Amino acid sequence: MNLKDVSKKCAPLGLSAALAVGLAMLHSPIAAVETAIGSDVSSHELRAITIESWDKDYSNGGYGWEAVTNVDPRPQPNETYKAALANLKMEREVKLIAGTPRDIRENQNYPQARVFGLKFAFTFPGNNVVSLRPPRVDHYMVERARPHLNETALADSNYRIPSCFQDQTQSQYSNPNRPVYVDCVIGVDMPGQVKALSVWVMGRGNEYELEAWIDDWKGETHILKFGSVDFIGWRPLTVSIPNSVPQGVDSFPAVKTLVFRQFKLRATPRTSLEPVYIFFDELRVLTDVFEVHFDGATLDFDRPDCERKNRLYRLIRENARNPEAWPELVDCSKAPGPAQAGGGGGTTP
Repeated sequence: MNLKDVSKKCAPLGLSAALAVGLAMLHSPIAAVETAIGSDVSSHELRAITIESWDKDYSNGGYGWEAVTNVDPRPQPNETYKAALANLKMEREVKLIAGTPRDIRENQNYPQARVFGLKFAFTFPGNNVVSLRPPRVDHYMVERARPHLNETALADSNYRIPSCFQDQTQSQYSNPNRPVYVDCVIGVDMPGQVKALSVWVMGRGNEYELEAWIDDWKGETHILKFGSVDFIGWRPLTVSIPNSVPQGVDSFPAVKTLVFRQFKLRATPRTSLEPVYIFFDELRVLTDVFEVHFDGATLDFDRPDCERKNRLYRLIRENARNPEAWPELVDCSKAPGPAQAGGGGGTTP
């Protein structure tokens, strides 16, 4: 059975995912989606989807994600991230390592399976914190418009829309004549209406607490507490998404998604100062990915419109063991270009 992309089947996902399904079904009613021919139970499509496997290194440095501590030196402008760093107050190192939890059966004979490994140590006790987050590359970039700040952008004659993507064709806000205020958010899109979040952690009995920080589409940050990593061996940790976190979407495509920003490992009053080795794999969401399919959904206005619709499907397909189960991505290079006389409308670039 395919655990990367499972529809309405919770037993093979382990105890944590089964619990998450129970919580979701208990607190979330069947989605009231009206289509042209009415709605049925298929309008509630719960799936367990891997949003980060650490099997691919988008950092191009062999470390996947970055780790920083609360006593890291302040980085200099344009300074390249150092995967290993030590000073008088701490040491830290991150890398991707071949391996996987034994209970993730579909990874057992998968030669590209990797886990995210972290080593760190502090010199002094106290409120020590390690943050784990994606690097600043296009794969982890999410644009968020901030309409309440558009007047600020309009009043500033020098304001320019920030360059979120190195590949500018992925931007939804590429017109320099319209002063839209845009935040460049670094994180992982969490598709659909998310009910629960889980991650596999291999601990070695160190007394740290694990948190997840997520942003909603309004830009507000929510801190979810997984609990202690004071255990030995691989264990799936799960946390439910509170109903107070806004996820309502009434437009197509459903791009007002939650964004996973970072993990934090936080010391407790009992935490000792020995070096810590800890590993992560399979960051997953239990999510309702129902999307109304309607006549015209595949009609693109231009390339940014096409890329916008492709983005979440690409996220799901890249992390699915069975990508053929999802719609094919559209070749956005064939999207209509500017209108041309005698062309019968927009033409391809």
